[in-house]
Amino acid sequence: MKRFASLTALLLTLVLVLSLAACGDKNTADDNQTTDQPSTTQPADNGDAAQTNGATTGSVDLAALRDQLIADCGYTDTLPVETAGLESTYGITADQVTSSASFNATVGTAFPDEIVMVEATDAAAAQDVASKLTNRLSAIADQAASYDPDSEALAKKCEVVTSGNYVGMFFSSHYDEMVSAFQNAVG
Repeated sequence: MKRFASLTALLLTLVLVLSLAACGDKNTADDNQTTDQPSTTQPADNGDAAQTNGATTGSVDLAALRDQLIADCGYTDTLPVETAGLESTYGITADQVTSSASFNATVGTAFPDEIVMVEATDAAAAQDVASKLTNRLSAIADQAASYDPDSEALAKKCEVVTSGNYVGMFFSSHYDEMVSAFQNAVG
């Protein structure tokens, strides 16, 4: 039974990695079609945000925060998740996102760490994004229940954090320090 659980975990990890790799290939094609936009953000032009020379004023640099979290937590094997890739895993569409900076990190467990940080376009989008990320944490807990009690406990501990239009999900053993850094950055 233990060997079956290990093989199942390995298979699920492989499927996740391949699906993320497929999303990465798609994002690269999408980035080649877009000009003068950073790869970590895809601002929505809905007229609600104040613009100055193409940059939203008052926005937090989520990409810099992502890089800080990766460095501070000692991650060495990460896969960035661009805005376009949020839809396939989380159901978050690009029209709900002003900017995002997310990544998955292989940490030697059945489930990779999943870090999602989004600046939503408005309060309604932020509420929907938070709901979708909460559902993701529940799905991880449900999947892990039968073979990975540590990941199940972590998914149940982690909560989605919101501050205005900023929403974060930190499925990681570094949850507390990530939440603190996120709240300091967006608060």
